[in-house]
Amino acid sequence: MVQLSKIGNVLIIDDEEHILWLLNESLQDEFNVFCAKNSAKAEHFMNDYNIDVCLIDLFLENEHGLNLIEKWKDKYDTKFIVITAQDSSTSVIESMKAGAVDFISKPFELDELKEKIVDALNFQKSDIELPSVEYDFQSKSKRMLEIYKLIGKVSTSNINILITGETGTGKEVIARLIHKKSIRANKPFVAINMAAIPQELIESELFGHVRGAFTGANSDKAGKFEEANYGTIFLDEISEMDLNLQVKLLRVLQEREITRLGSNKPIKLDVRVIAATNKNLEELIEKGKFREDLYYRLNVINIELPPLRERKEDIPILVSYFLQKYRYIKNRQLSISNRALEKLISYHWPGNIRELENVIQHMIVQAGGDVIDISDMPEKILKSSFSGNSIKKELYELAMKLISGEDKINGHTVYEEYVKIVERPLIEAALEKTGNNKSAAAQLLGINRNTLRKKIKDYEIG
Repeated sequence: MVQLSKIGNVLIIDDEEHILWLLNESLQDEFNVFCAKNSAKAEHFMNDYNIDVCLIDLFLENEHGLNLIEKWKDKYDTKFIVITAQDSSTSVIESMKAGAVDFISKPFELDELKEKIVDALNFQKSDIELPSVEYDFQSKSKRMLEIYKLIGKVSTSNINILITGETGTGKEVIARLIHKKSIRANKPFVAINMAAIPQELIESELFGHVRGAFTGANSDKAGKFEEANYGTIFLDEISEMDLNLQVKLLRVLQEREITRLGSNKPIKLDVRVIAATNKNLEELIEKGKFREDLYYRLNVINIELPPLRERKEDIPILVSYFLQKYRYIKNRQLSISNRALEKLISYHWPGNIRELENVIQHMIVQAGGDVIDISDMPEKILKSSFSGNSIKKELYELAMKLISGEDKINGHTVYEEYVKIVERPLIEAALEKTGNNKSAAAQLLGINRNTLRKKIKDYEIG
């Protein structure tokens, strides 16, 4: 064996010459780099050198990267990082299942790739073997790709998972994804929304009851936990569960058994529990509204979903998905204009993915032709030109127009004209907010009342 120095030995397998050249040039100062276009040459390097980390493309000319990882993972003491443009959830999770320790999508930042290589050098191999999967959901968001990687690592375990995130971020979608990736995939997935059921009925819904347990209980009934036996139960909006029921749920999680209402006969269960909430449970614990011991039982693994405004790179993908999903509305699949798509991307989406889904349905109904345009959008989207990240973009574009002389300045300096344009709507908004009370508006803005009066006069605000 030839022993080399530097941080470690890195093998790159890719059938594109320019990728091999770029990575070799970028990494050779810190790592010993070897490049191969196919498995035959790659295996030569694997046999002759102690390859620490292997960067491997998913789709080679006549081979699949995952097949090579599965072939080599037990033969060589090498950590595999998948690099590919196919950054769907299936690609991420299948890569982790095959034995990769990380995943990076093209195009990637070289500094990020270097960090992943260093992390891989210190990575301890896991004995987890993940199941085959069919479900897929693409993403360009780094945060979502990290979530998919986490799902790939924990899907076969029985540990409890807490999914957090704002309303509409897709918590149940992720819960179903975890179930479909798990060894319980062919068993029941049972979802229950804790906020949608009257408090007096929740215990019966969860744990079931026997005949005569209460007025109207005319026969025995299995609860949701029994229905989910050997599968997964999804407890949505877990924060809405009252404290008494929290105690009973805690006991179920500890003992792995339930007792039907009106019975004293325990029923053993094998159920994976996934809970979700859009509230801060730690704050509820401080207020005495949620049990700390239950929180730690549920929060073994936490998956925090980002709001849509923080993963706007996924909006084109989601739009395409929903246009395909709801093509039945018009008996054909519509497309969307670039300017309409840009408008959707600039919107701040307080209702997240669920709101986007509803908007797409609205636009399909409104569309007169095969291409959805701005005129088909809901009024709230059309009026949101100063929302989200678009506000900075529009203010910047205004500044560039003034500086370049594209907009008339009317005898003012560029600075004065810019301030005038952006200051007037601020004053109008303050006056509207305070019912045209100038003293209150001045206080709200943090300026002198006389200063406000002068600006109202200068800007001719009626």
